[in-house]
Amino acid sequence: MQTLTIAGYLSRDAEQRSTRSGDSVTALNVPVKQGWGENERTNWFRVNVWGKRSDFAAKFVKGDFIVATGELTIGEYNGKPQYEIRANDFQSVKGSARPREDVRGSGSTPPPDEDSEIPF
Repeated sequence: MQTLTIAGYLSRDAEQRSTRSGDSVTALNVPVKQGWGENERTNWFRVNVWGKRSDFAAKFVKGDFIVATGELTIGEYNGKPQYEIRANDFQSVKGSARPREDVRGSGSTPPPDEDSEIPF
């Protein structure tokens, strides 16, 4: 068994579905960059979260930063490698690439920046 840990921002909202037998699975698409400059390329991973944890993963949206660990399967589609991870463990790391909702002009004060109170 090959186990891999990846980290990245979701490229789109989570997609939850059920199998014929009623098992729940949520698919997360995570691009991971490798290399730099002219040699930089992006590997795309499809992370599948099964069972009860699938309901939690279904709440993830485009731009959420996740870390996932699981069994790696490599397939091929149209001559390109397809990387799939069956997640044993995953977590969403606070923060995302999404911009915060702008609440100015609505008569309310924008939420404080939580990171600004960290003393280091």
